Amino acid sequence: MKLKNGDWYMLANTMRPEDRNSDCKVVITGMDRKSVFYDQKAGPGMPATGSFMMSRADFRKYSRVVVV
Repeated sequence: MKLKNGDWYMLANTMRPEDRNSDCKVVITGMDRKSVFYDQKAGPGMPATGSFMMSRADFRKYSRVVVV
């Protein structure tokens, strides 16, 4: 999966793998060689509810692309 700044992804909640309603929508705000920085948001134009960082490998493993 090719990750890009500004793209939206659905990030799986690993604490409740059977409940897809707990997944969160995130937008990538920055990347470096090993990390992805993202904001959790309710939708485009909405304020961020939190800014987080995850390794690229884990982000690819637990996310899927969302068409906004």
